[in-house]
Amino acid sequence: MPDTDKKARDKRPTVSIPDPDAKSDARDESSLYGDEGDVPARRKKAPRKKTPDKKAGKGEEKKKQAKGKATRFKSRRKKGKGRKGYRTLFEVMSATGSDSFFKPLKLFGREIRFWPLFLLGIIALLAVGVMLNNSNLTVAEQTVTVVGLPEELENYRIVVLSDMNGRRFGDSQSLLLRSINNANYDAIFCLGDMVGASGNPEPFYEFLEGLKRPERVYFICGDSDPGPFVETPRSITGTLSQVVLADWILGAIERGANYVDAPMMLPIKNARLWVSPATMLNLETVSTVEFWKDQTEQEEDGVMSGVDADYNSLPKTDYRYQQMQKLYNAERDMEPTDMHISLAHEPLAEDFIYTSETHKAGTDRYIVTPELVLAGHYCNGVWRLPFVGALYVPDRTLPRGGWFPEQSKINGLSSVDETQVYITGGLGTNGAVKLMPFRLFNGPQISVLTLTSTLPENMLEAGN
Repeated sequence: MPDTDKKARDKRPTVSIPDPDAKSDARDESSLYGDEGDVPARRKKAPRKKTPDKKAGKGEEKKKQAKGKATRFKSRRKKGKGRKGYRTLFEVMSATGSDSFFKPLKLFGREIRFWPLFLLGIIALLAVGVMLNNSNLTVAEQTVTVVGLPEELENYRIVVLSDMNGRRFGDSQSLLLRSINNANYDAIFCLGDMVGASGNPEPFYEFLEGLKRPERVYFICGDSDPGPFVETPRSITGTLSQVVLADWILGAIERGANYVDAPMMLPIKNARLWVSPATMLNLETVSTVEFWKDQTEQEEDGVMSGVDADYNSLPKTDYRYQQMQKLYNAERDMEPTDMHISLAHEPLAEDFIYTSETHKAGTDRYIVTPELVLAGHYCNGVWRLPFVGALYVPDRTLPRGGWFPEQSKINGLSSVDETQVYITGGLGTNGAVKLMPFRLFNGPQISVLTLTSTLPENMLEAGN
C-alpha cells in the first residue's frame, strides 16, 4: 500500500508557484494584457464644445446668446412653462389665436388685430380731453342793448358767474382771477351754487380774496347751496344777519361781497342801478309786509309767554320782515328811468315774466319789471354733442321735460316780450343731475355783458 500511494503521488502534475521576489527578465505580452475578451469596452466621449474664437467680435457672441435665450423662452411658452402661464397685458390684448380672449375685429373687409389697444388709447385720450376741457375757461362777450339806458351806464360791464360748486380753477383760483381781473369789470353778479352741495366755501372765499374790488360782488343762493339760514339762531349780540344767516354767507360778506336777498340800489354817478332777487318780482308789497309784520308780533307774544318754538323762529321771522320792508321801500323808490337787473339761479318761466310785465307802475304795488334777468343753473347742458348740442337740462317746464332743449333758450341772450334774459354757461356742473359729474364738449364759461343804448346794426337795417 505505501508503495502504491507513492506511485499515485508521483503521477500527479506538478504545479510551480512563482517566487514573488524573483526577478524575470522577460514577460509574455499576453500575460500583461490578457485576452481580447478581458479588455473592457471604452465609453464614447461626447463631442467637445467649440471654444469661441478669441478673435471673433463680442457682438457676434452676444447675438448668439440672445438667440439662445429667445429660443428657450419660446419653448417654455409652448410648453406652458415660466411664470405659471401668465401673459402680459399686451399679449392678452393682441392675441389672435384660438386661445385669445379678444377675437380680431373685421371692419370694411379688413382684420383689426389690436383693436382693444386702440380702444384703450381712445378712452385715455378722451379722459385727458375731458380734464383739459373742464379746466379751460372761456369768456363769452355779449352786448346788451337797453332802450333808455342812462348815459352814466353806457358801456357798463358786468361779469356773470354761476355754478362754481366749490371747484378751483388753478391754485387759489388763479386761472379764474386772471380772466376776471383782465375783464375791466364794473360789477360781478354770482348767480348761485357758488358753494354747492359739498358745503365747502373755501374756493368761493379764495375767489373773493383774490379780487381787486370784492365790494363789487353781488351774490344769491342756488338750489345746491346750503340754506341761507342756520337751523338754530346764534346766541350772540349783533345784527339779525349775524344771528340767522348761514356761515358761508357771513364769510362772503366779511370778505366784502354783497348778499342780495332784497332789492338794493347801486348809485353810479347821477344814475341808479337796482339789483333784486327774482323771487320778489311778483310779490305784492303791501300785503306781504303786513303778513310778516303780523307773524313777527305773534311770535314776540309767544316768546313773552315762554314758548320755545317761537323763541327759535322769531329771529328768522323778524329777518324776513325786514326783507319785505326793503322790498316795500324799493317799490316806492324805483323810477322809470332807473335800470333794473333781476338775479335768478334757475331761469324764470316765461309765464312768470309775462305776469311781472302786467303790473302797472304807480298803481299796483309791485317792483318795476326788470329790463334784464340774469340766470344760470343749466350749465349749457353740461354734456353737449357735436352738431347736436345739449342733451338735457333740469327744467320740467320746458318741452320734453328738458330733453333735447332748444339751444337758444339755455345759453346766451334771448327775450320774453320786452324783458331780456341772459343765461350764462356756468363754471361747473349741475348739482341736480348726478349722472353728469363733468362737462363734455362744454368748457366752463365766464360771461361779460356790456350795457349800451345803441341799437345793433341789424335792428337799424330792419327799421329802414
